[in-house]
Amino acid sequence: MISEQRKGELYLLAEEFLWGWFPIVTLLSYPYVAPLWSMGLTLAVATVFFAVMMSGWTRRRRSLWPELRRRRAWKDLAWSSFYIALVYVLLFTGLSFTTAGNAALILFLQVFFAFLYFNILQGEKMSPIHLAGAGLMSIGAFLVLFPGEAGLNRGDLLVLLAAMTAPIGNRYQQRARRHVHANTLLFVRTVSSLPVTLVLALIFAPLPSAADLEAIWWLMLINGIFLMGLSKIYWIEALHRLTVTKISAMTALAPLFAMTFAFFILHEVPGAWQLAGIPPILAGGILITRPVDHVGVAPGCRPGR
Repeated sequence: MISEQRKGELYLLAEEFLWGWFPIVTLLSYPYVAPLWSMGLTLAVATVFFAVMMSGWTRRRRSLWPELRRRRAWKDLAWSSFYIALVYVLLFTGLSFTTAGNAALILFLQVFFAFLYFNILQGEKMSPIHLAGAGLMSIGAFLVLFPGEAGLNRGDLLVLLAAMTAPIGNRYQQRARRHVHANTLLFVRTVSSLPVTLVLALIFAPLPSAADLEAIWWLMLINGIFLMGLSKIYWIEALHRLTVTKISAMTALAPLFAMTFAFFILHEVPGAWQLAGIPPILAGGILITRPVDHVGVAPGCRPGR
Protein backbone atom coordinates (compact mmCIF):
# COMPACT_ATOMS: atom_id res chain seq x y z
CA MET A 1 0.00 0.00 0.00
CA ILE A 2 1.34 3.41 -0.93
CA SER A 3 2.61 5.45 2.03
CA GLU A 4 1.28 8.89 2.93
CA GLN A 5 4.69 10.39 2.22
CA ARG A 6 4.75 8.86 -1.26
CA LYS A 7 1.19 10.10 -1.89
CA GLY A 8 2.37 13.58 -0.96
CA GLU A 9 5.27 13.34 -3.41
CA LEU A 10 2.98 12.17 -6.23
CA TYR A 11 0.53 14.99 -5.53
CA LEU A 12 3.42 17.42 -5.63
CA LEU A 13 4.82 16.10 -8.92
CA ALA A 14 1.40 16.57 -10.55
CA GLU A 15 1.14 20.06 -9.07
CA GLU A 16 4.59 21.04 -10.28
CA PHE A 17 3.78 19.98 -13.85
CA LEU A 18 0.60 22.09 -13.87
CA TRP A 19 2.22 25.02 -12.03
CA GLY A 20 5.01 25.12 -14.61
CA TRP A 21 2.40 26.49 -17.01
CA PHE A 22 1.37 29.33 -14.69
CA PRO A 23 3.94 32.00 -15.70
CA ILE A 24 3.46 31.20 -19.38
CA VAL A 25 -0.34 31.43 -19.32
CA THR A 26 -0.21 34.54 -17.14
CA LEU A 27 2.30 36.34 -19.38
CA LEU A 28 0.16 35.58 -22.44
CA SER A 29 -2.66 37.62 -20.84
CA TYR A 30 -0.55 40.73 -20.12
CA PRO A 31 -0.70 42.27 -23.61
CA TYR A 32 -4.47 42.58 -23.05
CA VAL A 33 -4.98 43.22 -19.31
CA ALA A 34 -2.95 44.62 -16.42
CA PRO A 35 -1.48 42.14 -13.90
CA LEU A 36 -4.02 42.98 -11.20
CA TRP A 37 -6.90 42.36 -13.60
CA SER A 38 -5.31 39.09 -14.71
CA MET A 39 -5.11 38.04 -11.07
CA GLY A 40 -8.65 39.21 -10.30
CA LEU A 41 -10.20 37.40 -13.26
CA THR A 42 -8.22 34.26 -12.44
CA LEU A 43 -9.42 34.37 -8.83
CA ALA A 44 -13.02 34.85 -9.98
CA VAL A 45 -12.85 31.67 -12.08
CA ALA A 46 -11.09 29.80 -9.26
CA THR A 47 -13.77 30.91 -6.77
CA VAL A 48 -16.50 29.34 -8.92
CA PHE A 49 -14.40 26.19 -9.34
CA PHE A 50 -13.89 25.76 -5.59
CA ALA A 51 -17.54 26.58 -4.84
CA VAL A 52 -18.55 23.69 -7.13
CA MET A 53 -16.04 21.42 -5.39
CA MET A 54 -17.33 22.53 -1.98
CA SER A 55 -20.89 21.60 -2.94
CA GLY A 56 -19.95 18.03 -3.81
CA TRP A 57 -21.57 18.23 -7.24
CA THR A 58 -18.59 16.64 -8.97
CA ARG A 59 -18.01 13.70 -6.61
CA ARG A 60 -19.91 11.29 -4.36
CA ARG A 61 -19.10 13.08 -1.14
CA ARG A 62 -20.89 15.23 1.37
CA SER A 63 -21.01 19.00 1.08
CA LEU A 64 -18.03 20.77 2.64
CA TRP A 65 -19.88 23.99 3.49
CA PRO A 66 -20.39 22.99 7.19
CA GLU A 67 -16.60 23.00 7.61
CA LEU A 68 -16.70 26.80 7.47
CA ARG A 69 -18.18 26.70 11.00
CA ARG A 70 -15.09 25.03 12.52
CA ARG A 71 -13.79 27.89 14.63
CA ARG A 72 -10.52 26.17 15.47
CA ALA A 73 -9.54 26.59 11.81
CA TRP A 74 -10.47 30.26 11.48
CA LYS A 75 -7.19 31.77 12.66
CA ASP A 76 -5.02 29.61 10.40
CA LEU A 77 -7.40 30.14 7.48
CA ALA A 78 -7.23 33.90 7.94
CA TRP A 79 -3.44 34.05 8.13
CA SER A 80 -2.92 31.64 5.24
CA SER A 81 -5.32 33.70 3.11
CA PHE A 82 -3.43 36.90 3.94
CA TYR A 83 0.05 35.57 3.19
CA ILE A 84 -0.90 33.65 0.04
CA ALA A 85 -2.80 36.66 -1.33
CA LEU A 86 0.33 38.74 -0.76
CA VAL A 87 2.40 36.11 -2.59
CA TYR A 88 0.13 36.27 -5.63
CA VAL A 89 0.02 40.07 -5.74
CA LEU A 90 3.84 40.13 -5.74
CA LEU A 91 4.04 37.30 -8.28
CA PHE A 92 1.48 38.64 -10.76
CA THR A 93 3.05 42.12 -10.59
CA GLY A 94 6.61 40.81 -10.80
CA LEU A 95 5.82 38.75 -13.89
CA SER A 96 5.18 41.93 -15.86
CA PHE A 97 8.87 42.90 -15.44
CA THR A 98 10.73 39.59 -15.83
CA THR A 99 10.68 36.38 -17.86
CA ALA A 100 8.67 33.24 -17.13
CA GLY A 101 11.83 31.20 -16.58
CA ASN A 102 13.38 33.72 -14.20
CA ALA A 103 10.17 34.07 -12.19
CA ALA A 104 9.82 30.31 -11.77
CA LEU A 105 13.46 29.91 -10.76
CA ILE A 106 13.48 32.83 -8.32
CA LEU A 107 10.31 31.52 -6.69
CA PHE A 108 12.25 28.33 -6.02
CA LEU A 109 14.39 30.29 -3.54
CA GLN A 110 11.61 29.80 -1.04
CA VAL A 111 13.61 26.66 -0.14
CA PHE A 112 16.26 28.89 1.47
CA PHE A 113 13.70 30.84 3.41
CA ALA A 114 11.96 27.63 4.47
CA PHE A 115 15.29 26.34 5.81
CA LEU A 116 15.86 29.64 7.59
CA TYR A 117 12.37 29.84 9.13
CA PHE A 118 11.77 26.19 10.02
CA ASN A 119 15.16 24.48 10.27
CA ILE A 120 17.43 27.11 11.76
CA LEU A 121 14.93 29.18 13.74
CA GLN A 122 12.46 26.45 14.77
CA GLY A 123 14.57 23.30 14.59
CA GLU A 124 12.53 21.27 12.11
CA LYS A 125 14.63 18.16 11.40
CA MET A 126 15.48 16.76 7.98
CA SER A 127 17.37 13.56 7.13
CA PRO A 128 20.94 13.94 5.73
CA ILE A 129 19.97 12.55 2.31
CA HIS A 130 17.05 14.96 1.99
CA LEU A 131 19.28 17.80 3.18
CA ALA A 132 21.87 16.86 0.52
CA GLY A 133 19.14 16.89 -2.13
CA ALA A 134 17.96 20.30 -1.06
CA GLY A 135 21.57 21.53 -1.11
CA LEU A 136 22.10 20.34 -4.69
CA MET A 137 18.87 21.99 -5.78
CA SER A 138 19.96 25.20 -4.09
CA ILE A 139 23.33 25.15 -5.90
CA GLY A 140 21.49 24.70 -9.21
CA ALA A 141 19.25 27.65 -8.44
CA PHE A 142 22.21 29.90 -7.65
CA LEU A 143 23.96 28.92 -10.89
CA VAL A 144 20.87 30.06 -12.75
CA LEU A 145 20.03 33.19 -10.79
CA PHE A 146 23.40 34.73 -10.02
CA PRO A 147 25.79 34.21 -12.97
CA GLY A 148 27.88 37.25 -12.09
CA GLU A 149 25.17 39.82 -12.84
CA ALA A 150 25.09 43.09 -10.91
CA GLY A 151 21.66 42.61 -9.39
CA LEU A 152 18.02 41.80 -9.78
CA ASN A 153 15.57 43.90 -11.74
CA ARG A 154 12.36 45.06 -10.05
CA GLY A 155 10.38 42.12 -11.39
CA ASP A 156 12.94 39.69 -9.97
CA LEU A 157 12.85 41.57 -6.66
CA LEU A 158 9.06 41.31 -6.41
CA VAL A 159 9.17 37.58 -7.15
CA LEU A 160 11.95 37.22 -4.57
CA LEU A 161 9.69 38.88 -1.98
CA ALA A 162 7.00 36.36 -2.96
CA ALA A 163 9.50 33.55 -2.35
CA MET A 164 10.27 35.00 1.09
CA THR A 165 6.57 35.11 1.99
CA ALA A 166 5.48 31.73 0.58
CA PRO A 167 6.90 29.44 3.33
CA ILE A 168 5.01 31.40 6.01
CA GLY A 169 1.74 31.04 4.11
CA ASN A 170 2.47 27.37 3.50
CA ARG A 171 2.92 26.73 7.22
CA TYR A 172 -0.46 28.30 8.02
CA GLN A 173 -2.05 26.30 5.20
CA GLN A 174 -0.50 23.14 6.61
CA ARG A 175 -2.00 23.90 10.04
CA ALA A 176 -5.43 24.78 8.64
CA ARG A 177 -5.52 21.54 6.62
CA ARG A 178 -5.58 19.55 9.87
CA HIS A 179 -9.06 20.90 10.54
CA VAL A 180 -10.68 21.33 7.11
CA HIS A 181 -10.56 19.75 3.66
CA ALA A 182 -8.20 21.14 1.01
CA ASN A 183 -11.18 22.43 -1.01
CA THR A 184 -12.48 24.37 2.00
CA LEU A 185 -9.09 25.93 2.63
CA LEU A 186 -8.66 26.93 -1.00
CA PHE A 187 -12.20 28.32 -1.28
CA VAL A 188 -11.67 30.55 1.77
CA ARG A 189 -8.25 31.61 0.51
CA THR A 190 -9.58 32.48 -2.94
CA VAL A 191 -12.87 34.13 -2.05
CA SER A 192 -11.21 36.34 0.58
CA SER A 193 -8.55 37.50 -1.89
CA LEU A 194 -10.98 38.26 -4.72
CA PRO A 195 -12.61 41.51 -3.47
CA VAL A 196 -9.26 42.97 -2.34
CA THR A 197 -7.70 42.22 -5.73
CA LEU A 198 -10.63 43.69 -7.66
CA VAL A 199 -10.57 46.89 -5.58
CA LEU A 200 -6.82 47.28 -6.19
CA ALA A 201 -7.36 46.64 -9.90
CA LEU A 202 -10.09 49.28 -10.10
CA ILE A 203 -7.85 51.84 -8.36
CA PHE A 204 -4.48 51.18 -9.97
CA ALA A 205 -5.12 49.50 -13.34
CA PRO A 206 -7.06 50.50 -16.48
CA LEU A 207 -10.38 48.74 -16.98
CA PRO A 208 -10.09 46.02 -19.65
CA SER A 209 -12.27 46.39 -22.74
CA ALA A 210 -14.73 43.82 -24.04
CA ALA A 211 -12.30 42.99 -26.85
CA ASP A 212 -9.53 42.39 -24.32
CA LEU A 213 -11.71 40.05 -22.29
CA GLU A 214 -12.77 38.20 -25.43
CA ALA A 215 -9.10 37.65 -26.31
CA ILE A 216 -8.09 36.18 -22.94
CA TRP A 217 -11.18 34.38 -21.57
CA TRP A 218 -9.71 30.97 -22.37
CA LEU A 219 -6.45 31.89 -20.60
CA MET A 220 -8.40 32.88 -17.50
CA LEU A 221 -10.28 29.56 -17.57
CA ILE A 222 -6.99 27.64 -17.75
CA ASN A 223 -5.46 29.73 -14.98
CA GLY A 224 -8.52 29.60 -12.73
CA ILE A 225 -9.56 25.96 -13.14
CA PHE A 226 -6.32 24.06 -13.68
CA LEU A 227 -3.46 26.25 -12.39
CA MET A 228 -5.04 28.14 -9.48
CA GLY A 229 -7.67 25.42 -9.00
CA LEU A 230 -6.76 21.77 -9.50
CA SER A 231 -3.00 22.26 -9.04
CA LYS A 232 -3.57 23.99 -5.69
CA ILE A 233 -5.67 21.05 -4.46
CA TYR A 234 -2.70 18.84 -5.25
CA TRP A 235 -0.44 21.35 -3.48
CA ILE A 236 -2.47 21.36 -0.24
CA GLU A 237 -2.72 17.57 -0.21
CA ALA A 238 1.06 17.38 -0.63
CA LEU A 239 1.59 20.04 2.03
CA HIS A 240 -0.63 18.01 4.36
CA ARG A 241 1.69 14.97 4.04
CA LEU A 242 5.18 16.49 3.77
CA THR A 243 7.24 18.97 5.76
CA VAL A 244 7.24 22.56 4.58
CA THR A 245 11.01 22.41 4.07
CA LYS A 246 10.87 19.30 1.88
CA ILE A 247 7.95 20.50 -0.19
CA SER A 248 9.67 23.85 -0.74
CA ALA A 249 12.79 22.05 -1.96
CA MET A 250 10.79 19.94 -4.41
CA THR A 251 9.39 23.09 -6.01
CA ALA A 252 12.64 23.13 -8.02
CA LEU A 253 10.82 20.90 -10.50
CA ALA A 254 8.42 23.70 -11.49
CA PRO A 255 11.18 25.92 -12.97
CA LEU A 256 12.34 23.04 -15.16
CA PHE A 257 8.82 22.60 -16.50
CA ALA A 258 8.39 26.37 -16.86
CA MET A 259 11.68 26.78 -18.76
CA THR A 260 10.71 23.97 -21.13
CA PHE A 261 7.24 25.38 -21.76
CA ALA A 262 8.61 28.95 -22.12
CA PHE A 263 11.11 27.76 -24.73
CA PHE A 264 8.39 26.30 -26.97
CA ILE A 265 5.57 28.77 -26.28
CA LEU A 266 7.32 32.10 -25.57
CA HIS A 267 10.59 31.30 -27.40
CA GLU A 268 12.64 32.06 -24.28
CA VAL A 269 16.06 30.46 -24.83
CA PRO A 270 17.84 29.47 -21.58
CA GLY A 271 21.40 30.72 -21.18
CA ALA A 272 24.51 28.68 -20.40
CA TRP A 273 24.25 29.31 -16.65
CA GLN A 274 20.60 28.23 -16.62
CA LEU A 275 21.51 25.00 -18.42
CA ALA A 276 24.38 24.41 -15.97
CA GLY A 277 21.95 24.66 -13.07
CA ILE A 278 19.57 22.00 -14.37
CA PRO A 279 21.65 18.83 -13.51
CA PRO A 280 22.06 19.59 -9.78
CA ILE A 281 18.40 20.55 -9.56
CA LEU A 282 17.38 17.22 -11.10
CA ALA A 283 19.83 15.26 -8.92
CA GLY A 284 18.56 17.04 -5.84
CA GLY A 285 14.98 16.27 -6.82
CA ILE A 286 15.80 12.55 -6.96
CA LEU A 287 17.41 12.65 -3.50
CA ILE A 288 14.70 14.76 -1.90
CA THR A 289 11.99 12.27 -2.95
CA ARG A 290 13.94 9.15 -1.98
CA PRO A 291 12.37 7.19 0.91
CA VAL A 292 14.61 6.91 3.98
CA ASP A 293 14.24 4.22 6.65
CA HIS A 294 12.86 5.45 9.94
CA VAL A 295 12.11 8.85 8.49
CA GLY A 296 8.44 9.66 8.10
CA VAL A 297 6.20 12.64 7.83
CA ALA A 298 7.11 15.27 10.37
CA PRO A 299 4.97 15.50 13.52
CA GLY A 300 1.93 17.64 12.92
CA CYS A 301 2.04 16.98 9.17
CA ARG A 302 0.13 13.68 9.20
CA PRO A 303 -3.41 13.42 7.82
CA GLY A 304 -5.99 14.39 10.42
CA ARG A 305 -9.13 13.12 8.70
